Amino acid sequence: MFETTFFIVSPLPCFFSSCFYLMITFKASVWLVPRSNSCSHLPFDRAGMRTSNARPPIFTQETLAAPENVSQIAAEFGVATWINVEFPEFFQEYPAPNSLLSYLTSFLKTNKVQYLSVTNSSILKLIAPTNGTRLVLKLLDYDGLVDPLFQNLTDIATYAQGVLVPNSYVIPKNFTGYGVYEGQATTAVQDAHKAGLEIFVYGFANDRQPYIYNYSKDPVLEVLSYVGDSFTADGIVTDFPNTAATAIHCYPDGFDKPSTIQASTPKLTNPIIIAEDGASGDLPGSTMAAYLKAIDDGADYIECKVQITSDGVPICRDGENLLNNTNIGSSQAKLEKYYTAYPDFGYGVFSFDVPSTEIQNLRGIISRPNNSTSRDPANDGKESILTLKEFLNLSKIYTNTGLYVNVQNAYKVYRLKNLDMVSAVATALAVADLTNAGDKVLLASEDTSALNAFQEVIPNVRLVYVIANNEMDYSVPREVLKEIKKYADTVHIYRSFIDRIDPYTYFVNKMTSVVQEAKALNMTVFYASISNEYLNLAFDYRADPHLKMYYLLQELQSNGKSLLDGFLTVYPATVYNFLNNNYCYRTLGGATNRSMSGRNDPIYRVYPDATAIWYIPPAFPVLNVTQGPVSYGNVVNATPPAPPPKPSSSPSLGSNLPFTLLASAVLIFILNFTLQQVIIDG
Repeated sequence: MFETTFFIVSPLPCFFSSCFYLMITFKASVWLVPRSNSCSHLPFDRAGMRTSNARPPIFTQETLAAPENVSQIAAEFGVATWINVEFPEFFQEYPAPNSLLSYLTSFLKTNKVQYLSVTNSSILKLIAPTNGTRLVLKLLDYDGLVDPLFQNLTDIATYAQGVLVPNSYVIPKNFTGYGVYEGQATTAVQDAHKAGLEIFVYGFANDRQPYIYNYSKDPVLEVLSYVGDSFTADGIVTDFPNTAATAIHCYPDGFDKPSTIQASTPKLTNPIIIAEDGASGDLPGSTMAAYLKAIDDGADYIECKVQITSDGVPICRDGENLLNNTNIGSSQAKLEKYYTAYPDFGYGVFSFDVPSTEIQNLRGIISRPNNSTSRDPANDGKESILTLKEFLNLSKIYTNTGLYVNVQNAYKVYRLKNLDMVSAVATALAVADLTNAGDKVLLASEDTSALNAFQEVIPNVRLVYVIANNEMDYSVPREVLKEIKKYADTVHIYRSFIDRIDPYTYFVNKMTSVVQEAKALNMTVFYASISNEYLNLAFDYRADPHLKMYYLLQELQSNGKSLLDGFLTVYPATVYNFLNNNYCYRTLGGATNRSMSGRNDPIYRVYPDATAIWYIPPAFPVLNVTQGPVSYGNVVNATPPAPPPKPSSSPSLGSNLPFTLLASAVLIFILNFTLQQVIIDG
């Protein structure tokens, strides 16, 4: 039985641009489909695909190719061939007309094979390679334990030129009560090289579960952990070769710490990075820890989604339902007291029902999108809930980082609870002295009534209209954008309005024109959002956020300039490194002075609308952005208090100081004398 496995999940033309070796695997697999009558000499003749939300099922049950055909295809496209034989005992128990050993010997004589890996050292010792084939011993992962054979690399070097090992041999995985974390790197790579062996590492897949939290779900960062200054593996075996090629060839310097780069290198003209609720993919969002990490990760702006308490205190929370991102659910008493339902908000515990005195005792927990994707819970219950005032105070410490204040549901909350979020936010900005034209503050809302009120009370603050996710079933033609422009010159657009996904195949459809229409009106456009979780990525992006950003910036440009002015993201470090450290990113001013190691463009180009024959997008109704009139309350301290007069250093005033003191003394003497006379006369 010969199973042909390409360690990627796309048709052949899609991956040869980034695949350097085409691996043919001989093994017993549960993913094979029973043979048909037309192919009776093989026990199986069709391959199924491993189940995953990152792998398109439309390629399931593709016809298996014979190894000879694969070798010919590899030669045609300029990639090498690697033969991998797993579980040789299976082939010995169920021999084909020719034994495995005789077949491999014959195959190596008639086909150009660069590498042959086998899991059985006895079989490997019997193979006499020809045509320069390098022999590799593949070692298996026994629940994190290292194969004893690996302890004697000098012996392996007597019959093989390399080893193929699980990535846990190089960087162990620590399984804790919270999840999986990367341990300290071993000396496996150095030891193999010292023995004269090449060392290749397998076990990489962008959609692997459980996630390793150290990598922030960034598959490029994971590969880079095996290619660095202290050690470098000789090869990566992966289900997603495009990601490995991107890591190795587009990041020759690795991921540098953003704060260091900002201090030493002028920033390129890139879309700005807005950290949603801070670095909320790694830490509980809207907390001090998340904001500080976002700043350190290179964010240009940090976002506070504003909610309001029952006593009118604005706070930073991702949504009004406290059950989603605080530990209030652990208190049975609070649940019984506050759990309720509203037509506009559903069931939950809502900030506008809870006083600030109780909210200040709550702690944040990390958000979990899609109700299934795991994020690192190690910091749950440790960080307090920030008020808007505390968030605004960050501008005094981190002067280079802007503030993105996103006021949510002001219209609904005012009509439901008579709580005035507009006045509360405007007052907070005024008291913090952040209402001036030069302040690095963006004030956003999905409510035109709120934006209209902000225009009146704090006219110098730059406003942003948010086209939210819950409006994804609407279209946004130019007429709607013209209406939006009455309230804001900047528009924050959720991704489904830009690169829509076919709901049946989960491939990207043709890009909409909403960005071009907004730019034609001279509007600033922010894209929401970039997320590393593969469940948020269409199949075209191959579970790789770097590929998505590359596609967006390639498609949405004009005359070499990006049409996107900013990215919102919960993983600001990933976006920062793509925009600043990726040498393949050249179209918008990225670095061009690096050799691409013989590959002009290792990032695979996404071709949208490939599935248009299967799905025609419906005619979406036009988004309505107008709202009924709202009379928000008077804004307290809308104008910041005037600062006290500074002591003058004018020479003319200084020269009159002795005279002023003398006059004051004389006046005091006269008043005192007069008062005494009045007392005596009385």
